Amino acid sequence: MTTESARPRVRRTADERRRQLIGIGLRLLATRPIHELSIDEVAAEAGISRGLLFHYFPTKRDYYVAVARAAGRRLLKHATAPESDDPTERLRGMVDGFVSFVRRRHDNYVALARAGAGGDDQVLEAFGGVRAELTDRVLAAMGEPAAPPRVRFAVRGWLAMVEEMAIETPVDVLGTEELTDLLVRSLGRILSSLAPTDPTP
Repeated sequence: MTTESARPRVRRTADERRRQLIGIGLRLLATRPIHELSIDEVAAEAGISRGLLFHYFPTKRDYYVAVARAAGRRLLKHATAPESDDPTERLRGMVDGFVSFVRRRHDNYVALARAGAGGDDQVLEAFGGVRAELTDRVLAAMGEPAAPPRVRFAVRGWLAMVEEMAIETPVDVLGTEELTDLLVRSLGRILSSLAPTDPTP
């Protein structure tokens, strides 16, 4: 009779194992900042040794960066402009996806975005790339992919406000649809203030 300990372990490909380990890290982000993820705990949950984990991710930093990038890809998957000829509708769709994602995964998002990543520049850079990509998507949705630098920086700053309000604003104060509309209108006002004024007296 085969005992529990004698049962053969399920063999995974290298890619499957990496996805499993990253998935565990993403889930654990709900309870701690990324730089406090325990490699021993991750390995134990995956049913492998600590040494084997480092076969897939050579260093602890490599693992943290992989988790940060995976979290960013999840966000970008949801913050996507819908097919529409109306720039406002495209922008609204992106913002709604962003706000909805942050609210659903609030603790995970905060643990990654606000932890300072333990001062790890590579982890900060991995998540900073998400914000740069979101800026590009907003400008593309508005039909201004080649916007001048001051517009790009204004959008980047506005995205920081979007993130902060999505994190901090209770749903019973502003529902997702209300918050989305407020944020879309606010970007319109910000960009209007950057428009060149008529020099004619």
